[in-house]
Amino acid sequence: MGHYWPVDDVVLEGEKVRLRDWTPSDLRPLRDLLDPTRPWHETNGPYFGTPSAAAADSTARELTTPTAEPSDPRASLAVCDLKDGGLIGRVSWYWESRQTDWRRMGLVIYDERYWGGGYGTEALRLWTTYLFARTDTLRLDFATFSGNPGMIAVGQRLGFVEEGRFRRARRWSGGVHDAVVYGVLREEWDRMNQLSAEP
Repeated sequence: MGHYWPVDDVVLEGEKVRLRDWTPSDLRPLRDLLDPTRPWHETNGPYFGTPSAAAADSTARELTTPTAEPSDPRASLAVCDLKDGGLIGRVSWYWESRQTDWRRMGLVIYDERYWGGGYGTEALRLWTTYLFARTDTLRLDFATFSGNPGMIAVGQRLGFVEEGRFRRARRWSGGVHDAVVYGVLREEWDRMNQLSAEP
């Protein structure tokens, strides 16, 4: 299922990707990946729009500036190619409702050369396992839209359940799309991963 390091140095490894803390050396490659002309903005756009160059600069600086007391669990980790260590994406989580302990995850594979190769699936698997291990949350989910078939496929491969579909809810890039939420309960995740670990 992966290897886990202490909370003061978070590194999660699978067979294809390594999830790790952000470092100042990520600033330049991250800024390149955040460039407004990159194709990933088409699939992420309904949620954040296409950023200006100034906004991309700000995001890159914010993520790669060390903090005195990193959060536990981390709010975001860099997704890197396990073979060469290159930065390819990001995982994150945020409060959908802090008052009711409802956490929502995010995943972006910025580098389109890694689309369709299982990198996003493994990254979200590692991230989901980490968040269940570091919290007592009962569930985790992510939101996407029908214009992002890659993210929908990731959820389906990992055994997430389509919990909500808001039909024709998003106008984007010349089309009309459904908004979709995929979720998994802690006991479902534990059961699926126990089965996958059996010989």
